Amino acid sequence: MQTLAVAGELQRDLQRELTYDGRRAAEAKGNKGGRRPAVDARHAHRRSRARAGSRGRTQVGRLAGTRGPVARRSRGDPVPLRR
Repeated sequence: MQTLAVAGELQRDLQRELTYDGRRAAEAKGNKGGRRPAVDARHAHRRSRARAGSRGRTQVGRLAGTRGPVARRSRGDPVPLRR
């Protein structure tokens, strides 16, 4: 049983080392890890300008190239629903 534990530990250490090396290589090339933002800075700027003009979330979404619910979620504060 001890032999299997040693083999597992060796495998885990090797995987950790390879992952670390790969992340460092990607970082050196300028790649960042993690998920890309759902909305880029250009769309965020368009949305903020549209919100300043008191437009509805549907219009904001159209200006930003997204749908209304996406514009609502990305605001940070809730948008009142029109009923």
